[in-house]
Amino acid sequence: MKKFLLVLCTVMLVFGIVENAKATVINFDNLVGQGHLPGSYAGLTWDSHWCYYDWSQPPYNPSSGSVRIYSHNYGGWIDFGEDVTFQGSWIASRNVGQEMYWEGYSDGIKIFESRHVSGGVQTFLDVWWPNVDYVKFVSTSYDFFILDDIKYNENAPVPEPSTILLLGLGLVGMAGYGRKRFSKEGC
Repeated sequence: MKKFLLVLCTVMLVFGIVENAKATVINFDNLVGQGHLPGSYAGLTWDSHWCYYDWSQPPYNPSSGSVRIYSHNYGGWIDFGEDVTFQGSWIASRNVGQEMYWEGYSDGIKIFESRHVSGGVQTFLDVWWPNVDYVKFVSTSYDFFILDDIKYNENAPVPEPSTILLLGLGLVGMAGYGRKRFSKEGC
């Protein structure tokens, strides 16, 4: 019975913490062919220079599916319209002489800049920036890059009562179990 209660408390604690940790991944896989990315794609506002395509073109391989985006503007921006936690994106390029990086903004002020990645790579560029409402991808070469799997979290809203209850019960149960175990061992 004690083990069951410990497992139950642990599950409630985990669900209380994980409730608001759901990432949004924009992979562009519902687009077909090629064209300009719609300005309000996925409910966000996009730089008008973003384009997409879905055919094979190594080394510009997408992370998932077959569709990816690029621009003819040395990068481009995304406006989230609200504060989010920006996690990063998949990037691929071929021009080894270029540099690529993300910038993060809050209310028009640049607050983050990612590490600079040299061209000729295929990688996920992790950033995990809280409280940004606008990001800008910068490339020192015209269009020798692609982006895919752009990830972000909407900032956690105020927890609803059930989430607080799950978290609280999990913490109380774990504390009670630890205290009871500590007093039985006589330390």
